[in-house]
Amino acid sequence: MTVLLSILFTIWGLLGPESIALDGNGGYFISQMGELYEADGSMIFQNKDKTEEFFKLVDPKGILLEDNILWIAENDRLIMYDTSNSNFKNYTAESGLAKYLNDIVRYKGDLYVTDTYADMVYIFKNEILEPVLTVSRPNGITTDGEYLYIISFTNPAVVYKSDGKKILETFTLQEINFGDGIVYDKENDIFFVSGFKSGNVLVYKDWKKVGEFDKLTSPADIYYDSSAKILYVPDMKTGKVIALKVEIGE
Repeated sequence: MTVLLSILFTIWGLLGPESIALDGNGGYFISQMGELYEADGSMIFQNKDKTEEFFKLVDPKGILLEDNILWIAENDRLIMYDTSNSNFKNYTAESGLAKYLNDIVRYKGDLYVTDTYADMVYIFKNEILEPVLTVSRPNGITTDGEYLYIISFTNPAVVYKSDGKKILETFTLQEINFGDGIVYDKENDIFFVSGFKSGNVLVYKDWKKVGEFDKLTSPADIYYDSSAKILYVPDMKTGKVIALKVEIGE
């Protein structure tokens, strides 16, 4: 298998874009980090008719959209934001453990959230983030339905495979410097991984490289639209999101 990635279009004029989610109706939710640890971050919504900022935050990172509910990871709190009425609620980790919440995935009915600087992955239970896995610098997180996969913000990056209770296997990715985003394509059984400092997005089949796009500055969290076969890559330091067409070959 070979996977070809090529630029379809670019979303410009963003302030430190970290993560993106599609609403299914042609709209995008994008988290903007702004300056690190400053209250100049925000969430924006964009479609062909408008771009609007709707929530000011400090370093919003990973987001997960489920119907009207937008989950946002922001340093020491997980935010549940209702896009239909703008109501929101904050959740934090037990004993105030959270330091740098980063990415979110739903796995077997529960939310799992990475915390890069606490070296921790939490499970969201009873309205609190409970420590469940200890991992070195966990950043992006995804699932193939059966297992969790966590990418480390290290050089080289390491992928941790887990059943949600313990680490089962690890895979070292020598081509990835400071792993950031990771997503899974079920149809082709492949993973897309971004390297924040190596400036690339790689595609892996059985953890062997089958594709790469390397014309990037600081690729952050990534999002895959499986129906349109488009990979969205926020390039944080250049203030843009690049949409890559994904073509699968033999």
